Amino acid sequence: MLRIYKIESKAFAAVKKILDQQERVEIVNDEKKVIFNEFARAGYTMRDGRSMGFKEEVNYLYIKADEEFFKKNEKQLLIDGVKKLEGEEFEKVKKEIEKETEGAEMGMGAVFGEF
Repeated sequence: MLRIYKIESKAFAAVKKILDQQERVEIVNDEKKVIFNEFARAGYTMRDGRSMGFKEEVNYLYIKADEEFFKKNEKQLLIDGVKKLEGEEFEKVKKEIEKETEGAEMGMGAVFGEF
């Protein structure tokens, strides 16, 4: 499952803080519990809208994960200034991010002689 979120500048720092959380150990009822950063484990791509040729000063967060991941974690992201993309806007941003990713993979392949 793929989701893309549009992040306005006013929400960028808060979203970045969520994405960059360190995994930690907490003690709950005298038991150690490891709190994982689910976003780091799932993997994500963050892109600046202007660098992709869009006019707005926003960032886009691209996450591919299973439905359970989104059920558990999406509500953390949906704060003021963050919008889950759908429809035509989703497709347009998806195309640009995937085009950049393919270009980077092709470049790495050329460096290592795989293409």
